[in-house]
Amino acid sequence: MTRVALYARYSTDNQREASIEEQLRLCRERAQREGWQIIETYADAAISGASMILRLGIKTLLADAQGGRFDVVMAEALDRLSRDQEDIAALFKRLRFAGVRIVTLSEGTVDELHVGLKGTMNALFLRDLAAKIKRGQIGRIANGYSAGGLSYGYRVVKKLDERGEPIRGLREVDEEQAGVIRRIFHEFASGMSARMIASSLNRDGIPSPVGGTWGASTINGNLKRRSGFLYNEAYIGLLVFNRVQMVKDPETGKRVSRPNPPEQWQVVEAPHLRIVSDELWDAVQARKKLYGGTRLHERRRPKHMFSGLVRCGCCGASYTIKNREQLACAAHREKGTCTNNRTIRVSELERRVLDGIKRRLLAPEAIAECLTEYHAERRRLMAKARQERQQIDKRLAAIDRQIRNIIDTIADGIATAGMKLRLIEIEADKERLSADLAAMAESSNVVGFIRLPSKPTAARWPSYRMRCRPTTASAGRRRTSSARWSRASRSCRAKDGENWS
Repeated sequence: MTRVALYARYSTDNQREASIEEQLRLCRERAQREGWQIIETYADAAISGASMILRLGIKTLLADAQGGRFDVVMAEALDRLSRDQEDIAALFKRLRFAGVRIVTLSEGTVDELHVGLKGTMNALFLRDLAAKIKRGQIGRIANGYSAGGLSYGYRVVKKLDERGEPIRGLREVDEEQAGVIRRIFHEFASGMSARMIASSLNRDGIPSPVGGTWGASTINGNLKRRSGFLYNEAYIGLLVFNRVQMVKDPETGKRVSRPNPPEQWQVVEAPHLRIVSDELWDAVQARKKLYGGTRLHERRRPKHMFSGLVRCGCCGASYTIKNREQLACAAHREKGTCTNNRTIRVSELERRVLDGIKRRLLAPEAIAECLTEYHAERRRLMAKARQERQQIDKRLAAIDRQIRNIIDTIADGIATAGMKLRLIEIEADKERLSADLAAMAESSNVVGFIRLPSKPTAARWPSYRMRCRPTTASAGRRRTSSARWSRASRSCRAKDGENWS
């Protein structure tokens, strides 16, 4: 019976989980009509089809296909598997190598023609969809509406147009949050640093935009990307669109933002969104320019051995670079929410950690456990290799019998073109199996680890020497040869049950 695996996917959070169940229901009905056995179902929820890198369901499906769990992969349409040309071609190639066919409810059995044409059509669909979304956002900005997420200081206004449709992107000032924004601008313009402002807000119990604690980077932002509180033009009644473009990294599948040149920005006045006066804004921007050069937070600092792994013992925050050589608690420095002001040099941290790792890894108990696991795994692999060699030997014996039968038939005067072709195929199989057998023999030549026993202590050496002397009658009158002493030593060690070398 043909074994089939079902796959379903929906793209965004705007779709429902029921979309996957509906796709799987249709696939199950088709499998029942075909008389196929459903082995497994795979799904990826709220994940774009533009890349397979971040999709756990499709990765698991590929791994099971290579393991031979099923013969057919069924989906509602080819674009459910992927919309990317490169990904769908790679998926088709890998599944075909594993002996697995792709069958969809829309296209039927998928072949190279479907991969080429449908892959191109799906890629064009993604490009057209992105262009339509951007065109809609530009129209929204032109009408004075927000085209992005909800910024701190504003709230969503729910209102319907003349057709009864909700007006998207309509915002109004949240006076409570607007007061916090004005406080930040006033304190920065008066000379306070972003770290001091963040600490002050945290001490006063004012929640951050995400509901947690404030950080200096939230306030400072990034000059090149014009992000952060102090660079947000919406606070002076300006909506800026197309400041960055999002592209997908083909290696990671994640979206990466890239700044656009200022001439491509679209700026629209929105007086109803103003929170900060022009005078206060100009004072803040003038102070930001005083920093000059490349700020420390913009430099690409060299990574050390334990970057991202060191945590504060008091609050659990990361320990980050304070200066060229020292690490400090980020929560203490950036937010003022931790009292731990201890610092440590990178070289001292690396020395302590590496010494501790060395002591633990070279401990006798750790070495003994490592050797035990190693030998157990070697035994398992050797047993598996023996089974595979036995199967290959059986197959080679059967091939030899077939070759002899064909040769005997030809010798009797019965020869056809099919026999010749069959003989060539069988001999090719024999060569391949013989090569596999030779490769397995080479791979089995692995050096094993031998656990070295410990030598007897100096206190026990006299008693050991007395026990290990030869017991012949002439032992006291002549010296024992090296070979006899070695045999006697091994004998005594075996009797004592001691392990030493």
